Formats: sequence, structure tokens, C-alpha cells
Amino acid sequence: MKTYYAHLKEDVFYKKIYPLFAKEFLFENDFGTFTEKVSEVFILNPEQWEYILEHWRNKELILEK
Repeated sequence: MKTYYAHLKEDVFYKKIYPLFAKEFLFENDFGTFTEKVSEVFILNPEQWEYILEHWRNKELILEK
């Protein structure tokens, strides 16, 4: 069963998603694969996905250094 968080304005990434998917977030190389895994559990709105994408890009920038 999926959990609906699309209506929330708070930071669901660090409060809900990251604790469950930290390993996938840190070690997965493909954002699409990561979003598929998260989508199996959570329903998010476009702004929430954009926020997650921002953090994904920041992770990639750090790993490039």
C-alpha cells in the first residue's frame, strides 16, 4: 500500500523517504531507478520530486570531486 504525501508542504524527503531509502539514495547511480523504488511506497507531488532531484544532483556533484 502506498503512502500519500503529495498534500504535505513539509520536507518529506529527510523525514520520511531518506530514512527508508538512504542506501539506495547514496549508492544508486540512476535517478530513474531510485524514483521507481520510492514511487512503489510513496505518492508525491511534482514539487517534492523536484526537491529530491535537487538533492540527487548535489550528491552527484559531491561525488564528482
